[in-house]
Amino acid sequence: MAFDLYSLCPGGTGKKIKFCCTDLLGDLEQLDRLIEGDQISAALQQVELLSQRFPNRACLLATRTKLELASKKFSEASATSRQFLEAFPTNALALGHAAVTEAIAGRIQESAAMFDKAREAAGADASPELVRIAATLVQAGAQAGHVGFAQSIVEWMLDRSLGTAEDRRLLAAVVGSSGVPAALRTKMRLHQAPVGVAWHAAFEGALKEATDWKLAQALSTFRSLKSVAGNNRALFTNIAILCEMLARPFEAAEAWLTVASLDESNAGTSAQDEASELTGRAIALENEANPDRSPQVYFERSLATLAISALEPTAIELLEDKLRHSAACEVAAFERSEWVARGAAPPRSVWRVFEQSIQPEHPARLLASLLIFGRQTDREPEAVLQGFAPDVATARTIVGPLLGAVFVVNNAHEGLPTATPTNWLLAAQYRIAPPPFQTEAQAAPNPTAFEELLKQQSDMLWQRFLLVWPETPLPELLGQTPREALKKPEGARRVEALLTEGEATSRRSDAADAWSAMREKLGVALPATLESAKPLEELPPMRWHRVAMQSLDLDQLRGLFFTSVDAGFDLAAERAAETISTRSDASPEDRWEALSLLEDRAFSSVRKLEIISELRSISQTLKASDGMIDVAELRIHLQRGDQVGIMRLLDHLRREHSRDKKVLEALAEVLGEAGIDLSAFAGQAAMGSAANFPGASVSSPGTAQPEGNTIWTPGSQPGGSSTGSPTEKKAIWTPG
Repeated sequence: MAFDLYSLCPGGTGKKIKFCCTDLLGDLEQLDRLIEGDQISAALQQVELLSQRFPNRACLLATRTKLELASKKFSEASATSRQFLEAFPTNALALGHAAVTEAIAGRIQESAAMFDKAREAAGADASPELVRIAATLVQAGAQAGHVGFAQSIVEWMLDRSLGTAEDRRLLAAVVGSSGVPAALRTKMRLHQAPVGVAWHAAFEGALKEATDWKLAQALSTFRSLKSVAGNNRALFTNIAILCEMLARPFEAAEAWLTVASLDESNAGTSAQDEASELTGRAIALENEANPDRSPQVYFERSLATLAISALEPTAIELLEDKLRHSAACEVAAFERSEWVARGAAPPRSVWRVFEQSIQPEHPARLLASLLIFGRQTDREPEAVLQGFAPDVATARTIVGPLLGAVFVVNNAHEGLPTATPTNWLLAAQYRIAPPPFQTEAQAAPNPTAFEELLKQQSDMLWQRFLLVWPETPLPELLGQTPREALKKPEGARRVEALLTEGEATSRRSDAADAWSAMREKLGVALPATLESAKPLEELPPMRWHRVAMQSLDLDQLRGLFFTSVDAGFDLAAERAAETISTRSDASPEDRWEALSLLEDRAFSSVRKLEIISELRSISQTLKASDGMIDVAELRIHLQRGDQVGIMRLLDHLRREHSRDKKVLEALAEVLGEAGIDLSAFAGQAAMGSAANFPGASVSSPGTAQPEGNTIWTPGSQPGGSSTGSPTEKKAIWTPG
């Protein structure tokens, strides 16, 4: 920007340069030219020299802090920001810079408090620099997992129309893509003051402060009303919301639990659902405040020195031969170059250690990795077992006798991954025996042998989950097991919240079914079906999957489907898609969208082929290209080993879609997944022997990222010769 005497001071004083820092006008212009030319280091050197001549000048302190942050000199930026704030404690820019340095240091609560003061100091005239600070804090808050803080800044920008519409949209997308817990995706609104209470005026005053974005003042006023209002639902709701916005997750969780206990005392299904959902929100905030709260399952390493004499060079090979002949061990491939690249000695061999199967026909569960190291100049031959602690403990009892060694646990967990007990159980892996080689294609109506093995592994995972989870202490239940927690009302609400979230957000139907089965195992009643004419308006997202879908009109059903997909409530999306696909009043475009989702989530190739057949029929109705359908079906036939189906589809692609770039890119990806060397085909095409092969003109896998890896949707405009009936793109609303 060009500076003159009537420009505003860049130090956030609110004064014009003529009345603030007229003696620095030339220097400020020079600094601006350096910054515009991206000469950050030169500009920083210049402002450091100027700061010595003109100490405690707002324009120089603000510019220096900004340049130090841009240069990633965070400790220097923190010191300069502190000096700036001490000299100008009510300066909005000084407070904003302090908020950024606090966020960089990981102190999000302090950052939120500083930005709240900056926002209040700026009033209605937030400078462009403060808006840029706000955008930085949105990203920092989202990355740190403080969703309420990040979202509140976006809402402030929307309320005050700050920044461009595109900027606000991108910041909202940053928050949405940061992995918002399902329980926090429901937008909570501030409550109005109860009527006829003595403290009505004070409540209204606090509410006015909150709507004016004086959040800390509003929170202080609401807290002061606890002594006179008691456990009032509106009061604690507003306290919880403001605490979320100010990055105080522990206090927010406590307030939501208070509201949940008040709802629990009310009769009716709706009140019980509300209590469960607010408890789930409190659990998510507790995790936000302390992601590593106990109990956790720690990653562990156990070491054992191998008793091998230096005079017996083949002894270690004999030990490896024992492992090779053990049913509990399986050799694993590893990259020696990766070890060498980071300056570490690679192991001689790596093994997977499996649990002994209870029944011979059942797959064995993977426990740990075993690394065998030979003798080195600074250490004896050794073995290292690594995995999650409960599994490593079992693996030691298997591997120790085989190697004749005693493993010692390394209790240093710092820097090692951890997992919640639930995630540890859901991450179980099993050894799958390779299916027998099939000389003939699998009959279309039947699942393949590989699918049967995958189903067997899935069944084993869920059987173990149903057996172990009820007796496992969980951090979400404050260290209690689900069975123990169910004995008290608050614990029962916590269990209900976990079960509901598991059902509502499970991407696969077998997972949703397992959470429902867990209800039966624990003796928790199945939730009732809900009748609602307008579920998006009348019900929170956690209840969408319980709506009686058949009773909805098509517009409501369509809206529920698209919103559930976008917001990550997968069970509601799947049930809405199933209903749309059977509705006689659904348009071909609607049925296409619904079937595409069902095809993507179908577990069986048989079901996928059935859905693709329906999609092919719809494409004929729409007079649209079926190239992407061919590619989707080809992927399934390749998985099934159906040579007749493969050749039929390749021939159809060659004849009908050889000039469609998007189809060819998708085909290249599918063939690459199947291990087919496209470069060989491309070489044949160059000699004229395969000029018409669909993949001949496509780069080999790894040279490009193909875009066409999903079924084409009516309304999109694929490249090449594909045509389709354009439809209006559905607008998707995201809760919150």
